[in-house]
Amino acid sequence: MTRSALEQPHARTVSARGARRLSAAVAALGCLATYTLVTATPAHADDIRDKEWPLAFLNASAANRISSGSGVTVALLDSGAMTSRADLTGQITTGPDYAGGVERPGQTGWGEHGTCMASIIAGHGRGGPNGMLGIAPGAHVLSVRVIRDDDAPDINQPTKSATPISDGIRYAVDHGAQVISMSLGGSDVGADADSTPEADAIRYALDHNVVVVAAAGNSADKGNSIQFPGAERGVISVAAVDSAGRHAAFSTTSWDVSVAAPGVNLPCDAAASDDEYLLGDGTSQATAYVAGIVALLKAENHALSPAQIRDILEATARDKPAGGRDDRLGFGIVDPVAALRAATATKASAETPTAANAGPTSGHFGYGQAAVVSEAAPSFGALPRAIVGGVVLLAAAGAISFVILRRARREALTALPPAPAYPQPYLPQYGIIPVTPQHPQPQTQPQAQPQYAPPPQAQYQPPQQPPADPPLAPPD
Repeated sequence: MTRSALEQPHARTVSARGARRLSAAVAALGCLATYTLVTATPAHADDIRDKEWPLAFLNASAANRISSGSGVTVALLDSGAMTSRADLTGQITTGPDYAGGVERPGQTGWGEHGTCMASIIAGHGRGGPNGMLGIAPGAHVLSVRVIRDDDAPDINQPTKSATPISDGIRYAVDHGAQVISMSLGGSDVGADADSTPEADAIRYALDHNVVVVAAAGNSADKGNSIQFPGAERGVISVAAVDSAGRHAAFSTTSWDVSVAAPGVNLPCDAAASDDEYLLGDGTSQATAYVAGIVALLKAENHALSPAQIRDILEATARDKPAGGRDDRLGFGIVDPVAALRAATATKASAETPTAANAGPTSGHFGYGQAAVVSEAAPSFGALPRAIVGGVVLLAAAGAISFVILRRARREALTALPPAPAYPQPYLPQYGIIPVTPQHPQPQTQPQAQPQYAPPPQAQYQPPQQPPADPPLAPPD
């Protein structure tokens, strides 16, 4: 027996931003997944593990020998998660419900999408080869309800909080989450503004060293509208691929895509019963896998910054597109084993708020391609400009100082009394004593005698005591 569980989200997205909030603007954003509910007999309930092709595709067993995600909390902002599922016992802490509504846990419209994502992130199975095994089975999930499932009876009614997504992000940061996973998105008017409740909350998370992962969206075959919060600055935006590593036809393509992960024909836990599981497609599932892989990295090297985590995932991705990146797969398909090895070898660095929100060296992140605008000729780089500018400033300062000092000296010397005329040459107190010749050589032409020269008949007599130093004369 099968039934449709969730519709494509972008067809039902409603605005969560804007000064005026109508009664129809209820949820923050829609869920990004399409799947069916599969009911199995108890004897075949563990068929779910046989269908988990991402485990082999991502080499999960090798990754989990390095890290299971133990000690890391992943905040799952979604439609809620059932704590009673056998594959998730002891893995989930329930936070506040910012979505609200009439539905309750165990009822239609509560926890269907969220329980699925939780099992992909941190499902621990039921022993041996049985049950759903997540990519980070040692991680802990903090479930914060910020949306309603698409089949909720009051899907179009106001949410409990006017800004559930941003409230959920801030709650997660303040309650110990190291990773935030958001398998949701929308293309609301004004979502691309640089300051919205969601954008501000994401900056708050990044400033507190919390990695934010979000879905790229399922709109490639329906207009390809850019999805938020996946397109916010600093978010790791995730696309979907199938079991052959091909881009999923529904996965949104944009500058904002960072990496890709499994997102086609995937099983996960159902909310209603341990004898049921979901099978479906979406960038939601791909996002959950990447969030789990980030938990593995944080458990291996907890001090890594959000930017370092993102750069490691991009640098170690496999099946890279031609040229190293494209708008469909980003930098390629995540490789958890290679990423873990890089994380172990990477020295953590503190991240300032400015650095957390800046684009990576790749130039693809945030609101499109990051460009550096040159202030001079392209061949004259920033470092030479800085050196030359410093030299010019030093030269100017030196010239100004010289002029000021020279003027001050001139003014001081001008204020002194004029030097007196001496009848004999000045004899210094120290040094070589000048000698006046007794028989000067005759000169061919008469010359004017200086004012201080003695009369011709006078005989030179050196003084017994040399006079005091005369005052200096002003310079010519």
